[in-house]
Amino acid sequence: MIHDHPVASVGHNAAGCALCTSTDPAGLVERLAEELWESRQDDTQWARRWADAGELWHIRFRELARTSIDFLGAASRIDRLP
Repeated sequence: MIHDHPVASVGHNAAGCALCTSTDPAGLVERLAEELWESRQDDTQWARRWADAGELWHIRFRELARTSIDFLGAASRIDRLP
């Protein structure tokens, strides 16, 4: 992953985004996977915390997170093409 937005620009605030400033790709994937999981837990009867989701769901949501990160990274590179 290449994300090189050292300064604020379109789509980037002064603090930088997690995608651009992350120095821990595995941690970023895990954080996004957990956030995606939590965003789907709207049925309180069946809701489970990320820690209790089980290995299959962890695998699937990490794949989803990697795909999302790759897509967003590619989109940022396309925006900078001449």
